[in-house]
Amino acid sequence: MKNILVPVDFSSTAKNSAMYAAALARELGAEKIILYNAYSMPLATEMSWAVLQTEELQKASEEGLKAYKGELEVVCGEGLSVETLSDFGFLAERIDTIAHDVKADLIVMGITGGGKLEEVLMGSNTTHVVHHTTVPVLIVPADAKWKDVEVVGWACDYKDVMKTTPAMAISKVVEELKAKLVVMHNNPDPKAFDPDLFHNNVMVAEMLKKTRPEFDMVSYDNFLEAVQDFVERQKVDMLLVIPKKVGWFESLFRRSHTKMLAFHSHIPLLCLRALSPGNQGA
Repeated sequence: MKNILVPVDFSSTAKNSAMYAAALARELGAEKIILYNAYSMPLATEMSWAVLQTEELQKASEEGLKAYKGELEVVCGEGLSVETLSDFGFLAERIDTIAHDVKADLIVMGITGGGKLEEVLMGSNTTHVVHHTTVPVLIVPADAKWKDVEVVGWACDYKDVMKTTPAMAISKVVEELKAKLVVMHNNPDPKAFDPDLFHNNVMVAEMLKKTRPEFDMVSYDNFLEAVQDFVERQKVDMLLVIPKKVGWFESLFRRSHTKMLAFHSHIPLLCLRALSPGNQGA
């Protein structure tokens, strides 16, 4: 992993995610962090006023990025460079283009908008970024501080697991972090023997044989409760998800689930893109 892209909006949460990205970059031996701020033209009735406002926004963006860069360079040390990129446009619309332009291997971002954890665990920009880029996204909760990642937990639903699992990407992440991978599956209606479940375990073990994954089967009516129990028992440091449906992914971050999410406030969430049927080797 060489380049890490960090979108920032100059909130305290964004600064925290940038600091987390710096620590992660050192751990992974990355070469570059790119601090990125997207700004857009405010609504205005007069073109001259809009241009003036846009110029002010650009200046503020560049100055903010310069300040962030100065703080980050102090903790980055030698061998890890920090670059800045100020861009006109909306984050969700520009993120995939920018990520590929800078050859980003990972996007690291936190809660957008500076909202309190009790109110908004994850801003709309964050979920939009996950669904609008092919680059892996690491979501850093507001109060997360860097610690060595010893256990990566994968919350897997086993649906089309052979067709959609980005096995190479998972193995690479686990290998680079020097972590243990534990695969969790929630079965609300367990049976004495489920041949499909056994088959999926064997297939996942084979796909990820280099990482030698462990398996944890739980039984909860509520998937979020299953994740909470899994994270607590396995002492998970980073939770891996592979969003396949907007509805399921966004359901993780609704206000009604604040209690569960607050429990996970120290655990980063790594989102890897599911494979399409015609892209089995990525």
